[in-house]
Amino acid sequence: MEGVVRAPGLRPLSILLVALSLSIGWGIRGNFGHEYGAMIPGMLAGVAACLVSGREDWRKRVAYFGMFGALGWGFGASVSYMQVISYTHSGHAPSQLYGFFGLFVIGFLWAGLGGAGTALPAVASYERLTAMFRPLMWVLVFWTVLKFGEVPAVLAYRAYVWGEDPNAFDRTDHRQESPFYWFDADWLPALFAVIAILAFDLWDRRREPERIAPLFLFALGGPIVGTIVFFAMRALGLTDLIATYIVHPQGDVSKFPADNLLTNWPQFLSDFPNAIGAIVGLVTGVAIYFAIWGKFRSDSSLFLHMALGWLVSFLIMPVMLSNAFMDYGGFRMTPPRSDDWAGITGVLAGALIYVFRKGLAPVGYASLISAFGGGISFAGVACLKLIMVWPGNPYRLNPERLSPSPTAEIETAWAHWQSANWHSFLEQSIGFMNGVGVAIAMGLLALRAPRLRDNEAPLRKPWTEAFAAGFILVLLTYVNLVKNVVVWTKEGVKPVPETMKAPLFDSIQLSATTWFNLTYALIAVTVVFLLIRHTRKPIALIPKSGLGKGQLFYLAFIWFIIIGNFERALSGFHEQRLLTEWVIIVNGLICTAMILTVPRDEDECVVDTPSSIAPYVVRVAVVGVVATMVCIFAQFATVRLLYGEHFAGHAGRNGKGQMRFGAEAEWRTQPNLRRGEHQ
Repeated sequence: MEGVVRAPGLRPLSILLVALSLSIGWGIRGNFGHEYGAMIPGMLAGVAACLVSGREDWRKRVAYFGMFGALGWGFGASVSYMQVISYTHSGHAPSQLYGFFGLFVIGFLWAGLGGAGTALPAVASYERLTAMFRPLMWVLVFWTVLKFGEVPAVLAYRAYVWGEDPNAFDRTDHRQESPFYWFDADWLPALFAVIAILAFDLWDRRREPERIAPLFLFALGGPIVGTIVFFAMRALGLTDLIATYIVHPQGDVSKFPADNLLTNWPQFLSDFPNAIGAIVGLVTGVAIYFAIWGKFRSDSSLFLHMALGWLVSFLIMPVMLSNAFMDYGGFRMTPPRSDDWAGITGVLAGALIYVFRKGLAPVGYASLISAFGGGISFAGVACLKLIMVWPGNPYRLNPERLSPSPTAEIETAWAHWQSANWHSFLEQSIGFMNGVGVAIAMGLLALRAPRLRDNEAPLRKPWTEAFAAGFILVLLTYVNLVKNVVVWTKEGVKPVPETMKAPLFDSIQLSATTWFNLTYALIAVTVVFLLIRHTRKPIALIPKSGLGKGQLFYLAFIWFIIIGNFERALSGFHEQRLLTEWVIIVNGLICTAMILTVPRDEDECVVDTPSSIAPYVVRVAVVGVVATMVCIFAQFATVRLLYGEHFAGHAGRNGKGQMRFGAEAEWRTQPNLRRGEHQ
């Protein structure tokens, strides 16, 4: 047929739209930070990839693409990577090569999970996808409990166990003083996710009391047996012997007293050593029970695979294997910083194992394409930044930092170039290249994934679509934009007062945060009401077509978040912010025009589903590994050629680069101590 495009998602303009969408979100993510911020690019790229695919069966699911895309891209943000970038700037060859490999690993993990989340709504059946909302909501509820309960629990522990003033605890700069601190990693969210899925499974089997009763036997018997075994081992002197192999200080004991260094286990275990046997017994007993009787319906096993993957991978790598690498700071990526990379490795491994075992192999295929693209992008953009800051670089021209500088004239000529917001360039460029990767992954998936049969679903669940839309428009925007209030009321700036009286009633005086929360509660009520109303009786403003809904969804979110991001920066705006907020607004205008013109109703992807996806997966793995090795060594050689052994600036601490190896390695010179500032 004339004018038919076989793969609309692989057109250059389609790839550009997805890439710019992820770039905008990534630039904004840099301002808001962490997992909440990283969901922004995931939502935008997921919706854009869905709309340009030419798959009408995908477009009907656009809200799911937004939500699962956001969740998938959110995971990687827990990984610390600025120190890894600093390694590549350091001028120390072993640390630089390690830095490029580390950036690849981080990008691989981040984009791999992002690609998996984006691809899931494109592959799972309607019944399967909507059933996942049940266990997912249990996890979200348990995480909410953890979010609001962790700090009170820490304060209570410090007061009643340590006898310290609970008000003296600084959960940011002194967070290692928490009894639950463990390599600065998110082990508690992973543990709570496991507990949530186990609780869901029990609730799901509530009409099967004969299978629930044995839980009490294992849950009570496990700690008893574990305690008996522990005391028996201690009587034989085995516990102290085992401790010498599995407990070790995190730092250079030749420079810092061992008793002032953190160990590879959380502090509460040291406070209650006699409880270790009961804890191990409880975990073992519960694991045996659920291995025998657990059913894990509604694909709750996917979330269990991911959460257990986090915990197992974390225990194996930084916790246990570090003993064999003590002379190198342990089996850790960025000591003394977070080791969430190990947990996220387990999350991705758990997700891939599940999808390849449970009939969702195309999700794994898209995940691997995105992962290799993300890994190469992370390392490649770091190299590109170093190339860009080479002209007039004062650290290269005057490495001894002589005063007056013998190259002062050259440095002055390039001063404005050097003063640019290169971190924002890095962020937005990484987002763009990751967007190219996920666009290609979804474009290829559109050609090979079987067509979805939502119209044949026996039971429609419109509430799940409303929940997905509300999750994005209300919850995702709130958890990011509420951070603006701290900036607006910051001492020395204060464009907004800390407290304000209600109009007409001077007896009502509320904090700026309370006014913000009150306003957002009204927004939430309005949006939820309209979404529920639309599921029962369609609202005329909301288009009937999947494409139209997706375009409205995309535009409402992108401009809400762009304006919120600009408001955050406005109080301290200066010319360096142009590379962030101004560029983001310009790209937002481009994406507005493209989202309304690039995807077309008449687009139709030609689907040719292979009998097996395995050959394509193998091809991706082989090509990806070869391309990775070539790119990393080429990037390392390029930086060494440009800078030699000189620090490149634009990263690091105190005018010098951070190092992973050698006498000046961060873990040797600035470890986290039991008391003091967190590094």
